[in-house]
Amino acid sequence: MPEAAAPPLAEGRRALAGMGLMVGACLAFAVMGALFRAAMQDGLPVPLVPFARGLFTTLVMLPWLLRRGPQALATRRPGAHLGRFAAGSCSFLLTMLALLWLPLADAVAILHAKPLWALPLAFLLLGERIGWDRAIAAAIGFAGVLVIASPDLAAGGPDLPASGLAAALAGGAAGAMVLVAVKTLSTTEPPARVVAWYAIGSVLLWAPVSAFVWQTPTPRALVLLVAGSLCAMAGDFMASWAARRAPVGLLAPIEYVQIPAAALIGLLAFAETPGWGLFWGTLVLLAATLYLAQRSQGTG
Repeated sequence: MPEAAAPPLAEGRRALAGMGLMVGACLAFAVMGALFRAAMQDGLPVPLVPFARGLFTTLVMLPWLLRRGPQALATRRPGAHLGRFAAGSCSFLLTMLALLWLPLADAVAILHAKPLWALPLAFLLLGERIGWDRAIAAAIGFAGVLVIASPDLAAGGPDLPASGLAAALAGGAAGAMVLVAVKTLSTTEPPARVVAWYAIGSVLLWAPVSAFVWQTPTPRALVLLVAGSLCAMAGDFMASWAARRAPVGLLAPIEYVQIPAAALIGLLAFAETPGWGLFWGTLVLLAATLYLAQRSQGTG
């Protein structure tokens, strides 16, 4: 045959389920970002956010950890967990700084150059074969990012702080490494173990930093931290489950879903009015995602 055979129907359904889980993860992370941003705007020091996320996740998982005992964290791949933790910590901190220093829609749009990093990383580190169709879909998705972001960037580009732009770009690259690391771990590690290792590592890393800059959260900030941490945990689990069902090259472009979600949240929660670019950009993103869904079923 001149072309590779289409994947079996069961494999196509599995990939489609992974894509659906990734959409859910993206929406959870979009809400998480808005909640954490509001907490930081309430005066909460930035290091307290990753510390609170790790602490709340650990507390929620504590019954499972106690029930399973040491076996729950037993792994033959501590180095892979450490790599995922390092990438995740950098990505999360940079994302928080970008959300704090930039308008919500601009920050999320720039952060989501991530698939452009994820595709070559998946090829180099995982050996995934990235077909032209997926590469083109990712490029089309990024074009949608530009359509959404360009009205605001064109109007206020010089006013956007360089520190915020640098944090967003670096956060996107680190986020791509997280996706690759999660995919690597998914071959042997259950999602609960991946999430637990990251949560415990976050507590150990950020506890001393948070103690140094400690500021007692207001009741409002505390509620925002708890809600954001729950959204983060839900997103982590769904992203891990998605990585077990579909390749990185297929999941990466779906993260563009966060952009219109963040723009809508920015409008409703922060009075940041999006332009018509949001509408047209969302159509482009939807077209790319539907194409990927069709290809995952082997019907295109």
